[in-house]
This record gives sequence, structure tokens and C-alpha cells, in this order.
Amino acid sequence: MTESGTSKARRRSSRVSQQLERARQRNAEQLAEQRAREQRVEAALRQYVEAGETIAAVHARCEEKVAVYQRKIDKLRADSQEKVADQHTRQAQAALSLHEGGGRTVEQVAELLELDSEKQARRLIATGREAVAPTTDTESSPGDSQREGSRLRQEAPSANATSADGSGEQAESVGDVGQQHGVQTGLVPVSTAHDDGQGT
Repeated sequence: MTESGTSKARRRSSRVSQQLERARQRNAEQLAEQRAREQRVEAALRQYVEAGETIAAVHARCEEKVAVYQRKIDKLRADSQEKVADQHTRQAQAALSLHEGGGRTVEQVAELLELDSEKQARRLIATGREAVAPTTDTESSPGDSQREGSRLRQEAPSANATSADGSGEQAESVGDVGQQHGVQTGLVPVSTAHDDGQGT
């Protein structure tokens, strides 16, 4: 082989080596870039999952606090509704007082209270009447004197009742009841002046 041929072979071998080295370098760079992309993908996935877990934890804590506040809100609303209902009852009783105690007509009640219609005034008056109905029933119950009279009638002896010996003990017992309750029985004592004369 001549010197020129050897030289050409060396140059060709050098070019192949350089080309191969460049190819290896490009491949290494591509692999490095691919690994970097995989790392970025892994980091993105981890970030997404961690953020999701944080979101779930935040929602859970929020719901716990909301539940506490919701119970307080419900209690406040219930208390408020109870107080408002009491005040509506007072308004209804006031309307009833204007109508029955003050002698105002339904139309006048609606005008005085600036209601939208007479129908609303009637409804308000009816509500007031329902509110005071239990008190009215209590006041209209029988009095003590009526109950006492009923008891006395039940305790009074029967007109057909007699004592064991047929004597005037029945009249005496009736007389006792009459004296206890201030009733004049019209009975006279069993012994009379005629009996006294026979005794002498």
C-alpha cells in the first residue's frame, strides 16, 4: 500500500470515528433530554397528586368548620323564628283587642294597622282569638260553688233510706245535713208536749 493510500485510510477512519463520536454524543444528549422529560413528567404527576390530596384535606377541614357554623346558624334561626312567632302572636292579640275591646270594625283595624286588606285584618283577628282561646276556656270552667252543690247532691241520703229500727233517725240525719249547710228541713222533734203529758 502506498503512502497516499494509507493516508486516505487513516483519514477515512478518522472521519468515521468522528462521525460515530458525534452520533454517540447526539444520542447521549437525546437520552439526557428524554430522562429530563421523564423527570419533569414524574415531578408534574407528583405535584398534581399532592395538590389533590391538599385540596381534599382543605375541603374536609372546611366542611368540619361549616358543620359547626351551620349548627350555630340553625340554632340562631330557630331562636329567631320562635321570637318572631311570639311577636306575631302579640300583634294578633293587639288586633283582636282593637276589634273587640276597642270597638273597631275590621275595616278600621286594617286601616289603623296599615294592612294590605280587610282579609288580612280578619286573619290577624282570628289568630288573636285562637291565641286567647285557652285562657277563655279556663275562665269559663264551673266555679267552686257549683262543684260543692254537685257534691252535696251526691252525698244527700236517699228518700227511701230508713234506719234499722224504723224510727226517726232518718229525719235526724237529714236535719243534721240541713243544719250543716243552712237548710231548713221543716222537721219537728220526735217527742211532743202530748207525749210529756202521758208521761206524767
